Amino acid sequence: MKSVSSLGFTSPRCQRLHDYWWELKYSCGQTVPKKSDFNPAAIKDILSHILIHDLSKPGQSLLRLAGTGIVDRLGFDPTGRDYVEFVAEDRRDAAYNELYKVASFPCGMRVILEGRYQSGLVHISESVGYPLCSDSGDYHFLVFIDDVLENIEWHQSPDKQLNYSKVNQRDYIDIGFGTPLSD
Repeated sequence: MKSVSSLGFTSPRCQRLHDYWWELKYSCGQTVPKKSDFNPAAIKDILSHILIHDLSKPGQSLLRLAGTGIVDRLGFDPTGRDYVEFVAEDRRDAAYNELYKVASFPCGMRVILEGRYQSGLVHISESVGYPLCSDSGDYHFLVFIDDVLENIEWHQSPDKQLNYSKVNQRDYIDIGFGTPLSD
């Protein structure tokens, strides 16, 4: 578990989402800001790397928004699809459970990932996410940013489908409720 002050983001975009979420939290006077208070125009400089997850259906993380940078990296628009479809089959339950922890605890999360695409692209990315509550007070929305830090290798192929993602580091971020225990 890391406190807000001890996190050192590598990606300026991740830092920007982190700063915006905390500004929103304090300006709204709520422990978890409402999704309706989230203003994409306020972070237009990083919007292309944003994902909004909806965990209102048990066992699913539907992508309600995928920025153009994410769409370009994948080669298609995943909006409306279940995020776990894009995770290696043996990691799907674990990936969903980690997202569910962020929504249900609630807390923030920072992850350093190694992504491998069928195209041959292998990269390291930093991803940071925070919960947003619905107008009814449920914590089932998550706003994430995913920013590539380093491309490791590339073999040109038209298929950009993500077929493997390995978590190199995971930090939970205390937003006022503590954090889950690391597995």
